Amino acid sequence: MTTTRFDPARVAVAQLGARMHYAVPRLLHAAGRLERLFTDSYAGDKPRLARALAALPRPLRPRALARWLGRNEPALPGGKVTSFELLGLACAARKAGARNDAARFRLWAEEAARFNAAVLAHGLGAAGTVWGYSSAALELFAAAAAEGRRCVLEQVILPSRLQARLLAAEAARWPGWQEVESTIAGLLRHAEREAEEWRLATRVVAGSAFVVEGLASLGVDPGKCRIVPYGVDSGRFRRRPVPRPRRPGEPLRVLFAGEVGLRKGAPYLLEALRRLGPGRVQGRFAGTVALKPERLAPYHEVAAFLGPVPRPGMIALYDWADVFVLPSLFEGSATVTYEALACGVPVVCTPATGSIVRAGVDGAIVPAGSLEALAAVLAALADGDLAFPAPGRDHPLGDLDAYGRGLLAVLDELVPGAAP
Repeated sequence: MTTTRFDPARVAVAQLGARMHYAVPRLLHAAGRLERLFTDSYAGDKPRLARALAALPRPLRPRALARWLGRNEPALPGGKVTSFELLGLACAARKAGARNDAARFRLWAEEAARFNAAVLAHGLGAAGTVWGYSSAALELFAAAAAEGRRCVLEQVILPSRLQARLLAAEAARWPGWQEVESTIAGLLRHAEREAEEWRLATRVVAGSAFVVEGLASLGVDPGKCRIVPYGVDSGRFRRRPVPRPRRPGEPLRVLFAGEVGLRKGAPYLLEALRRLGPGRVQGRFAGTVALKPERLAPYHEVAAFLGPVPRPGMIALYDWADVFVLPSLFEGSATVTYEALACGVPVVCTPATGSIVRAGVDGAIVPAGSLEALAAVLAALADGDLAFPAPGRDHPLGDLDAYGRGLLAVLDELVPGAAP
């Protein structure tokens, strides 16, 4: 169906949370294509309230307030943003009482439905295209498509049905490390929403070929899928002028960031570090720990568990690290790998991370689920037998400009008269 009442070049973005710090609406606004950003909670469209709350001394600010003040992209005019604060607060309160992942997945679907209803009640304006996110766009897409608007779905991670399969296999491989039954149940619930979103979408955008291959395996037409690697604002990261020198006998500094759990392959990295020993490696794990505490006891000599780390702290950790390691079993396209490369830190990852690592230049790519391959690369790095010449330098991808060009190329396909 073609749009007649709408401007095909204008895009409304409906986004729960601060995904990639609002990169998509920021880039669309810079290109003159953003109709409006809809989100659940945002400080940038409430400048007076944000200034008043920011005046509180830092020791008096609750952590939730600090997070809320961070929900602001200065490059986005507040007048281009509509946020639904009461919805966000109500959802946060319900999530706090959730007993397990199955309950959290259910609450997410309910929040998405309420959010979409609020967006539709406000109205999408002149937008000929609606940009939504996997498992959170169903009701919005159904209404938008019925009005003749085009729908672009960003599949932010491997489809839920495939996630459930891989997570079940990992739980069998690492028995007793993490409770995943409720997570799998929640993922399978999401799978039904995702399948209907794929049907309604004019285009499905993913950050990596890994995700698109997963979509195709579930029957999604590859002709409607597009790969757009992500990007980060390099100005927000500090690149090292030269590689950090290691003193003789100094352990290799290994950094991991993300949920410390089965999905991101944390047990493989922990076991690889333990095999090499504290004399050769020193690991730091930034992120919420999902693994059972008793399973971590044998690894404390080689691994420090830091918990969630805010952005300024992450930049300090990238400065500390000799190598960033993310042995994920499935991702969309892990932005932490882009951040590490922006800081000049080599990356060791798997094909499932959807990373832009150039093997042998920026780092190494090892098979997902291969402890032996991961341990071998870390041993070679620790012993000085392996080095990478230019992590992230002169990479054609990975920054916001390249990401923006990719987004616009997808949208321009949908504009009448544009070249395919």
